[in-house]
Amino acid sequence: MKIKTKFGMAMQILSVLCLTGSTLLLVVRWNQIPAVIPGHYNFAGEADSMTGKGSLILMPVLNWLMYLGISILEHFPQVWNTGVKITAQNRERVYRILYHMIACLKLSVVLIFSFMTIWHENYMPSWFLAAAMLLTFGPMVFFMIQLWRAR
Repeated sequence: MKIKTKFGMAMQILSVLCLTGSTLLLVVRWNQIPAVIPGHYNFAGEADSMTGKGSLILMPVLNWLMYLGISILEHFPQVWNTGVKITAQNRERVYRILYHMIACLKLSVVLIFSFMTIWHENYMPSWFLAAAMLLTFGPMVFFMIQLWRAR
């Protein structure tokens, strides 16, 4: 059964490029980052706690760990919660749709965490929460509709 596609591979490549780029950017710009940076933002996007820049190291580590964890999960479609009954007729189609959803969600997670890694201002842009929600739930809704049609 072949569920990997050019679209899925493009999502993988974009994820790795974004991960690598944000990690390298953090390393290259380390000396330019202020010693104290925002550690948390409130709902209005204002920094409501500050922390040392050393806490930034956790962001790319978590980003890489999530990427690797999701990548491992991709190789075991039999453990995916498909939401539809798997039959011999729909197995490949359903798994391909879910593979695309997982690849898109992986890119979404990488993009969100990469942005949080490189953003060090005292405010979070007003569009960030909406963009993060759209990046998270948009692919889920899109691919769940496709999955429902493919059952």
